Amino acid sequence: MSMINYASREINCKVVYYGSGLGGKTTNLEHVFTKVAPDQRGKMVSLATETERTLFFDFLPVDLGTVRGFKTRFHLYTVPG
Repeated sequence: MSMINYASREINCKVVYYGSGLGGKTTNLEHVFTKVAPDQRGKMVSLATETERTLFFDFLPVDLGTVRGFKTRFHLYTVPG
């Protein structure tokens, strides 16, 4: 889902990974986290159980900078299916 705010010239995109347990959702988000430059990403939030399975969700904000004059951000989430 994308939200475009023309007044503040911002684009916010929400991407949600949804699927069965142990399907690689959190692993994919961790891979994105390692590949994105530290100044373009936020802190990755992960609420996991003792066995490292996602309990509620994971969240990773990514700032892509300016695209055609709009500040562009992605909010990446995972939720267990």
